[in-house]
Amino acid sequence: MFFLLVCMLVLLVVGVPIAYAIGCSSLIYVLFFTNMSPLVIAQQICVGADTMILLALPFFLLAGEIMNEAGITHRLTRFALAVIGSRRGGLSYVVIVANVLVAMVSGAAIASAAAVGSTMVPMMHKNGYPKDYAAAINAAAATIGPVIPPSIGFIIYASVSGESVGKLFLAGTIPGLIIALGMIIVCSIIARRKGHPQGQPLSKAELRESFFVAAPGLAMPVIILGGIFGGLMTPTEAGVIAVFYGIIIGLFVYRSLKMRDLPRIFLTTVRRSASIMFIIACASCFGFLISRDVEPGVFVDFFQAVASQRWMMMILVTGLILLLGTVMEGGSIMIIFTPLLLPVLQHFQVDPIHFGVVFQLAIMVGLLTPPVGILLFVMAGVSDVPVKDIFRNLWPFYITLFLLILLIAFVPDLSLFLVERFGGLSK
Repeated sequence: MFFLLVCMLVLLVVGVPIAYAIGCSSLIYVLFFTNMSPLVIAQQICVGADTMILLALPFFLLAGEIMNEAGITHRLTRFALAVIGSRRGGLSYVVIVANVLVAMVSGAAIASAAAVGSTMVPMMHKNGYPKDYAAAINAAAATIGPVIPPSIGFIIYASVSGESVGKLFLAGTIPGLIIALGMIIVCSIIARRKGHPQGQPLSKAELRESFFVAAPGLAMPVIILGGIFGGLMTPTEAGVIAVFYGIIIGLFVYRSLKMRDLPRIFLTTVRRSASIMFIIACASCFGFLISRDVEPGVFVDFFQAVASQRWMMMILVTGLILLLGTVMEGGSIMIIFTPLLLPVLQHFQVDPIHFGVVFQLAIMVGLLTPPVGILLFVMAGVSDVPVKDIFRNLWPFYITLFLLILLIAFVPDLSLFLVERFGGLSK
């Protein structure tokens, strides 16, 4: 196993894409360090992608693409701007609220960063905000996407752990809103200290107009999440409905989406889905080899030896995930390490639903942390701000995220409150 991990890290260091690094290291390990046939690699790659739960993933990605192309994201942002944009530092709050609304449909951080950031960074800069700060707050707010349901990360975790996707969505709701509230508080403090501008209040007529324009878009997350939480549809069915609803709104209500746009949107979604599924499939193979060579009891014994209490184990595991998130893609971490950590959770009597939320929260910090830090590079491309300048403005948000992860890790009721009351309805 040691060679397997070292080989993967070496390939990552020399710049090999994550999926190829995981797949190639697995193949080399099987060829030279085991007596297994290399066909095992192909078999495990196929098995890794052959999970019914993962069928929801491309539908939510497609719904997010349609949402952006149809202008739904822009209208939601405009509504948030009308409601809270007039306060001091109000555009910072708009970024966070807009990311929450977009996350309720797309469930992906990158989609939120690109959609909201491309609109809000130029607007904030034009209104007197430092451009590097505008890029940083957009990057930080985009991390809400993988926590607020529907979440792509929770779908991946459910496919490995066997837990209910609906219950994971419920569990992520309150923590996601807590993260958003924490970022708003940080933005409020920074706005007062830095003297960020205050916007002009809108008239009641303008507020009503922005609401009615955004109403079809606002109904989209209500239909999706209401259907899932009410037990009326599975997450996959909700993803399909989100796609058709977005197309109808874009074509016939807003009329900003054209039939000729659909093939391009479908192709973009196919490419993104294929990329994510290839990473998942290769990571599944990698995880199979690690699980084959490492007995689950070894992990349990290790954590027993270094952590006598459950809270100590949670700190160690969260720290491990945070460290891995700096060099690996989040979905890969989940697929590789979840099977090894589940016996540890069982031994320390940690609810796997609660842990799934903590897992996702820790992984999202990796989206902001070099050298992987994909959100940093997305925002650098969207805003034309160097990565180092974005990174320099993120420290207040790093501290906030770390503190809130610890809070949610040590107070399971924040994750399990809705699950205990409504989890029986979720599919």
